[in-house]
Amino acid sequence: MTRPSTRASGISKANVERFYDGLVVLAKKELQNKGEFVLPGLGAFKVRVRKARIARNPRTGEPVKVPSKKVVRFVAYSPLKDLFAKKAEKPAEKVDLLA
Repeated sequence: MTRPSTRASGISKANVERFYDGLVVLAKKELQNKGEFVLPGLGAFKVRVRKARIARNPRTGEPVKVPSKKVVRFVAYSPLKDLFAKKAEKPAEKVDLLA
């Protein structure tokens, strides 16, 4: 991801890598503290609780209890969703997300 960002922005690879590293640290903190991390124009990462459930062991068919747990999900905003929601008749347009 750093190479296309470097080409598109004209910023050095080292600075792009530092930016992404900082973005990851920030995302982790926001998800832990607020349960949500927003990327303007793209979407939001949100913490959700997956309910406890009964699953089946595929080998034996035996029921297995699966406990509830927290998971991170990405919810795309409308412009990003619309990009891929068009009919399959023609391929999706190329969009430069870095512009």
